[in-house]
Amino acid sequence: MPMTLFTVEVAGRPVLVFAEETRDSAEELLSTLIGPDLQEFESEGRPLWDGEAALAVREADEAETTRWEEGLADAQESGSIGEDADDFAVFLVELDEEDEDEDSEEG
Repeated sequence: MPMTLFTVEVAGRPVLVFAEETRDSAEELLSTLIGPDLQEFESEGRPLWDGEAALAVREADEAETTRWEEGLADAQESGSIGEDADDFAVFLVELDEEDEDEDSEEG
């Protein structure tokens, strides 16, 4: 059975789409893992989540589902993930670029 796609909203703004089996497990994942991680990512110079704004999870709409499917296909094509989409998520907002020192080490 394919997993359901869920969208994370921060203060009503859709920011992330991910797959999960049930709404309850999606909400659990949001509170334990995704929410804290959102504080690590920035968009327009601000954290995606400030730790206080309302977080919500709902089923992804058609456009969000399409974005997730396209992102998954791109990731599989580039070899950055395997066939298992369970841990795959797509941001719906533009993230600020980070200095990726560990990824671009020259030796």
